[in-house]
Amino acid sequence: MTNHLLLIAQSDLGPRRAGDAAPPAGTTGAPGTPAPAGGAAPGFDIITLMIFGLLFAFVISAFLGQRREKKKFDQMMSGLKRNDQVRTAGGIIGSIVEVKQDVVVLKVDENTNTKITVARAKIEAVLKESVTSAE
Repeated sequence: MTNHLLLIAQSDLGPRRAGDAAPPAGTTGAPGTPAPAGGAAPGFDIITLMIFGLLFAFVISAFLGQRREKKKFDQMMSGLKRNDQVRTAGGIIGSIVEVKQDVVVLKVDENTNTKITVARAKIEAVLKESVTSAE
Protein backbone atom coordinates (compact mmCIF):
# COMPACT_ATOMS: atom_id res chain seq x y z
CA MET A 1 0.00 0.00 0.00
CA THR A 2 1.49 3.33 -1.01
CA ASN A 3 0.61 6.76 0.18
CA HIS A 4 0.37 9.41 -2.46
CA LEU A 5 0.90 13.04 -1.72
CA LEU A 6 -0.64 15.54 -4.05
CA LEU A 7 0.88 19.00 -4.13
CA ILE A 8 -1.19 21.79 -5.54
CA ALA A 9 0.40 25.11 -6.42
CA GLN A 10 -1.78 28.16 -6.15
CA SER A 11 -1.13 30.97 -8.55
CA ASP A 12 -1.91 34.59 -7.86
CA LEU A 13 -2.48 35.16 -11.57
CA GLY A 14 -5.89 33.51 -11.84
CA PRO A 15 -9.30 35.07 -11.22
CA ARG A 16 -10.22 35.88 -7.66
CA ARG A 17 -13.26 34.80 -5.78
CA ALA A 18 -15.30 37.12 -3.69
CA GLY A 19 -13.76 37.48 -0.23
CA ASP A 20 -10.17 36.75 -1.33
CA ALA A 21 -7.61 39.24 -0.15
CA ALA A 22 -6.27 41.54 -2.83
CA PRO A 23 -2.52 41.51 -3.51
CA PRO A 24 -0.51 44.37 -2.04
CA ALA A 25 -0.52 47.58 -4.05
CA GLY A 26 2.25 47.83 -6.63
CA THR A 27 2.63 44.07 -7.22
CA THR A 28 1.25 41.95 -9.96
CA GLY A 29 2.11 38.64 -8.39
CA ALA A 30 4.00 37.63 -11.52
CA PRO A 31 7.32 35.89 -11.07
CA GLY A 32 10.34 38.14 -11.39
CA THR A 33 8.54 41.32 -10.36
CA PRO A 34 10.37 43.55 -7.90
CA ALA A 35 9.48 43.58 -4.25
CA PRO A 36 7.25 46.38 -2.97
CA ALA A 37 9.02 49.58 -1.92
CA GLY A 38 8.19 49.13 1.77
CA GLY A 39 9.33 45.48 1.93
CA ALA A 40 12.69 44.07 2.96
CA ALA A 41 15.28 44.12 0.21
CA PRO A 42 17.15 40.87 -0.35
CA GLY A 43 20.87 40.80 0.39
CA PHE A 44 22.56 42.49 3.33
CA ASP A 45 20.51 42.04 6.48
CA ILE A 46 21.10 41.67 10.23
CA ILE A 47 21.90 37.95 10.00
CA THR A 48 24.62 38.59 7.42
CA LEU A 49 26.02 41.34 9.61
CA MET A 50 26.09 39.00 12.62
CA ILE A 51 27.86 36.27 10.62
CA PHE A 52 30.53 38.71 9.44
CA GLY A 53 30.89 40.04 12.99
CA LEU A 54 31.42 36.56 14.42
CA LEU A 55 33.89 35.70 11.67
CA PHE A 56 35.82 38.92 12.36
CA ALA A 57 35.88 38.20 16.12
CA PHE A 58 37.15 34.66 15.48
CA VAL A 59 40.00 35.87 13.26
CA ILE A 60 41.02 38.55 15.76
CA SER A 61 41.00 36.11 18.69
CA ALA A 62 43.09 33.60 16.74
CA PHE A 63 45.58 36.32 15.81
CA LEU A 64 45.88 37.56 19.40
CA GLY A 65 46.26 33.99 20.67
CA GLN A 66 49.18 33.39 18.33
CA ARG A 67 50.86 36.61 19.46
CA ARG A 68 50.41 35.60 23.11
CA GLU A 69 51.93 32.13 22.48
CA LYS A 70 54.89 33.62 20.57
CA LYS A 71 55.56 36.11 23.36
CA LYS A 72 55.47 33.30 25.95
CA PHE A 73 57.84 31.16 23.82
CA ASP A 74 60.28 34.06 23.31
CA GLN A 75 60.28 34.74 27.04
CA MET A 76 61.05 31.07 27.73
CA MET A 77 63.88 31.08 25.16
CA SER A 78 65.47 34.19 26.62
CA GLY A 79 65.29 32.69 30.12
CA LEU A 80 67.18 29.47 29.31
CA LYS A 81 70.09 28.97 31.66
CA ARG A 82 72.52 26.32 32.80
CA ASN A 83 71.09 23.29 34.71
CA ASP A 84 67.50 23.85 33.45
CA GLN A 85 65.84 20.58 32.55
CA VAL A 86 64.23 20.88 29.09
CA ARG A 87 62.32 18.80 26.54
CA THR A 88 63.13 19.03 22.84
CA ALA A 89 60.75 18.72 19.89
CA GLY A 90 62.03 15.17 19.38
CA GLY A 91 61.12 14.19 22.94
CA ILE A 92 64.65 14.21 24.36
CA ILE A 93 64.87 15.35 27.96
CA GLY A 94 68.12 16.70 29.31
CA SER A 95 69.83 19.31 31.44
CA ILE A 96 71.39 22.36 29.85
CA VAL A 97 75.17 22.39 30.10
CA GLU A 98 75.87 25.35 27.84
CA VAL A 99 73.73 27.98 26.11
CA LYS A 100 75.09 29.47 22.88
CA GLN A 101 73.60 31.89 20.36
CA ASP A 102 71.75 29.34 18.18
CA VAL A 103 72.38 26.02 19.94
CA VAL A 104 72.10 24.46 23.38
CA VAL A 105 74.30 21.65 24.73
CA LEU A 106 72.26 19.13 26.73
CA LYS A 107 73.46 16.46 29.12
CA VAL A 108 71.14 13.51 28.53
CA ASP A 109 72.78 10.78 30.64
CA GLU A 110 74.43 11.26 34.02
CA ASN A 111 76.21 7.86 34.12
CA THR A 112 78.02 8.12 30.78
CA ASN A 113 78.13 11.93 30.70
CA THR A 114 76.48 11.93 27.25
CA LYS A 115 75.99 15.37 25.76
CA ILE A 116 74.15 16.41 22.60
CA THR A 117 73.90 19.69 20.77
CA VAL A 118 70.37 20.82 19.90
CA ALA A 119 69.13 23.79 17.91
CA ARG A 120 67.84 26.35 20.35
CA ALA A 121 64.52 26.72 18.46
CA LYS A 122 63.79 23.01 18.99
CA ILE A 123 63.46 23.39 22.76
CA GLU A 124 59.74 22.91 23.43
CA ALA A 125 59.45 23.32 27.17
CA VAL A 126 61.36 23.96 30.35
CA LEU A 127 60.40 21.12 32.68
CA LYS A 128 62.36 22.16 35.75
CA GLU A 129 64.22 25.40 36.24
CA SER A 130 67.55 25.34 38.01
CA VAL A 131 67.76 26.75 41.49
CA THR A 132 70.68 29.11 41.80
CA SER A 133 71.79 30.02 45.27
CA ALA A 134 72.56 33.62 46.08
CA GLU A 135 76.13 33.89 47.29
